[in-house]
Amino acid sequence: MDPMRSKSFLSSNTTTFLYREVNGKVRYYKIKTYLTLFGEYLLIREWGGIDNKNATGQKQSYFSSLSDLKNTLNKTVHLKSQRGYSQTLNQTIS
Repeated sequence: MDPMRSKSFLSSNTTTFLYREVNGKVRYYKIKTYLTLFGEYLLIREWGGIDNKNATGQKQSYFSSLSDLKNTLNKTVHLKSQRGYSQTLNQTIS
């Protein structure tokens, strides 16, 4: 289910996990969205190896409109799927 299409998107935070296998190791890409206290939208992207305790990297972006956030989220998910990431771990490891 696409988190951006849910009716409760504005009232709750959403998290999307993407996975892929690289050289026998599983990598993840986590995308979290928040509505800030100031009415802005926050998109946090975090990535790394699933075996690592801490993330390898993180990037935060703020948006003034929901449409800008949706566009960036959709572009990010599309780009990551082109690079082999999928939303289920089973598809990655099989």
